[in-house]
Amino acid sequence: MKKVIPAGWDPGRLNNKLYLENDKVLSMNAICSGYQRRVLEQEEGPLVNFLDVELYQEEDFMGRYFVGAMAYKFNRGDLRWSTSGLPKFHSIDSGNDEIVKLMTYLALSQVSIGNEKKEIFCLGTGVPTEEYFEQPELLADFEEALKYEYKVVFKHPKFCNSIVKIRIKSVYFKPEGTSAIISMCYSDDFKKKPFIDSYLEKGPIIGMNIGSSTTDVSIMNSKMEFEPQGFFGLPIGSSNPLNEVRNLLYKSYNYDVPKVKLDHLIRTYNLVKYKGHTIDLKQLSNKPYKNLVSLLKSQFYDKVEQAGILLGESGALFISGGTCLRLQDELHSFIPGVQTVISADPLFEDARGYFIEAKYHLDNEESIQSDIFKDNDIEGV
Repeated sequence: MKKVIPAGWDPGRLNNKLYLENDKVLSMNAICSGYQRRVLEQEEGPLVNFLDVELYQEEDFMGRYFVGAMAYKFNRGDLRWSTSGLPKFHSIDSGNDEIVKLMTYLALSQVSIGNEKKEIFCLGTGVPTEEYFEQPELLADFEEALKYEYKVVFKHPKFCNSIVKIRIKSVYFKPEGTSAIISMCYSDDFKKKPFIDSYLEKGPIIGMNIGSSTTDVSIMNSKMEFEPQGFFGLPIGSSNPLNEVRNLLYKSYNYDVPKVKLDHLIRTYNLVKYKGHTIDLKQLSNKPYKNLVSLLKSQFYDKVEQAGILLGESGALFISGGTCLRLQDELHSFIPGVQTVISADPLFEDARGYFIEAKYHLDNEESIQSDIFKDNDIEGV
């Protein structure tokens, strides 16, 4: 029997994250139509930067696409990226961008250069809290679209015409934020991490996942159950300081940089050069990111008060999301008197939570199948 691969897929506004048992893929959330390039450049770098692909649904040709960094570099004014993850997908007929990106990165994770492969996945993924509870039909439509077999043909010369066929046997959805808490509380073999009880003895764990356009909050009680009144989202995220920095760059240096590129620059470099100027990005972005924390606190406390949640009785505040990497000092005193625990891998915490969800269900399915065969003592024919 073909081995089924558990995978966690976190579709973000600026970046997509794919989490597997022994691999992680971080990619720019961008896509555009692919074109035949007359001159192939001498390009260097990781394969994730050269995603020129053709996609097929069963035998039907869906199109040729540039995905991620290739889309950003070679678009002709048709660069697209999602606004807030999976809800950008509206129906099977209205657009395939989310499917193209997901299938491309699943295929990339398993590609064997110059060869053709076929892989089966069990997928865990999620959406912002409001969409999860208020628009379940979107998730049902997306799951329906994933029932087909897809074929990804890698066209860039670096891939030597590699092909990966993909079938997703099952999909499990979670609201954003809950998956990050699950990931921070559980090991890969579904055992509670040893330090978790020390927090739960004091009170519930509040999870805060800072995304690019929204921040998702959830509350886990002493029974490791999520409290219904503890689910809410805030329309605040890393896009707030990024927009401030964009304005500063344009006013001071006439440098008009797209948000998706600015996010990459800030995470990768302290200094950048533009038209003879050396710009200290770290220094320039300090105040905008501190402003983000002030804005988060204001709206977080207002929302908590409306929900009737007593913050002082909390055991801990678990914070995740890539923005944590920039704000650890400011976030440590977010709730006075309550310990802040910042994710050790904040960028991939949601994706790992989705992976654990998929792996848990997959292990249960395999266990049930094994028991059925044992009980009936079926012999091969």
